[in-house]
Amino acid sequence: MRINLGGEPTGPLAGVRVIDLSTIVSGPLCSQVLGDLGADVVKIETPTGDSNRYLGGQSKDGVTGYFAQTNRNKRSVVLDLKTRAGGAALRRLVAQADVVLENFRPGVMGRLGLDYDTLSQDHPRLIYAAISGFGPDGPYAEQPAYDMIIQALSGIAKLIIGSEESPRLVSNLLADKTAALNGAFAIVAALFERERTGQGQRIDIPMLDAFASFLHLERIGLRAIGPPPEDSAAGDLLFRAWPTADGHVVALVIEDHQFAAFCRVVEREEMIEDERFASMIGRMGNARELIGFMEQAIRKHTTHELVQRGHAQGAPIASVNGLEGFLADPQVRANEIVFDLDHPGVGAIPMLRSAPRFSRTPSDVRRPAPRLGEHTVEILREAGLSDDEIAAVTDDP
Repeated sequence: MRINLGGEPTGPLAGVRVIDLSTIVSGPLCSQVLGDLGADVVKIETPTGDSNRYLGGQSKDGVTGYFAQTNRNKRSVVLDLKTRAGGAALRRLVAQADVVLENFRPGVMGRLGLDYDTLSQDHPRLIYAAISGFGPDGPYAEQPAYDMIIQALSGIAKLIIGSEESPRLVSNLLADKTAALNGAFAIVAALFERERTGQGQRIDIPMLDAFASFLHLERIGLRAIGPPPEDSAAGDLLFRAWPTADGHVVALVIEDHQFAAFCRVVEREEMIEDERFASMIGRMGNARELIGFMEQAIRKHTTHELVQRGHAQGAPIASVNGLEGFLADPQVRANEIVFDLDHPGVGAIPMLRSAPRFSRTPSDVRRPAPRLGEHTVEILREAGLSDDEIAAVTDDP
């Protein structure tokens, strides 16, 4: 990923313009993915701004660290869509756009006269993407939805993080992020289809649908033929952080060669031929005994020893990191997964790189997260509004 502040976009979506009406996380992260890929993202904000400007830590110059992470590569325009001048200005911007993205509750854009059916009458090539909690249909369609609401409904609190007796939520916006990534690839797919047909379309991305498809892949699959026996400890063998002499590691021994490599790492080569563990079927059937062996063997070594020997033997072993451990990890440093981006008025902000790597059209960072309304006049002029029309928008009470 290139750092190309002030430069022209180099990503595969260069030339695509996105009008982003969304707030908080799901929509802004979706549009940031598009912006990293080269799209010109115009962020439309109310006069008070995206709520995320005030959430997730201290705010400086209208930017929090949280806001900065999901709003780079965007230009900010302040419009009050409840006013006649604000709505008219948005329609002018849409006339030059390829994509409109919003994450309001269903019906909000219709009441403003800015819904897909209205906008597409004059712009049949428009891609209109709407992220919402539950989509436009069903008994919950008009209910408010936030990440923790989707987590609660999805089952993660009881099935994965907690239990029936003690449910727990993940302290991470997993549902928002999942919806964002679903929205990004759906928009790109719709743009590709438009190149074939010349026609745009509306896309609905319900957060509950997106998170469920991410969360329940394994469990729905098990229901197809049958779950493992109730007394199986295979899950405990696989999804486990093993205590070491000074920390924790994860270690996989699914394949025969993995188990053999593990035995060499912990200096217990004689166990390679143990008939209980010599085959995958044996290891799964004797998982409880294998767990006991692995716990005892791993505790005798430090995390560094196990990881280094694992690398040498080709055994899938990794240290269990916290944030500082992640930042210091040599692979993280080599890939430059985290980099500093200088933000005028704020200073250096650590950022996460865009993961896809393109051989010809690299993604890039051209702009830090914008100040509220920083580009209002610039963009309205690009849309052809006169000075009087711009004044009507910026001065409208």
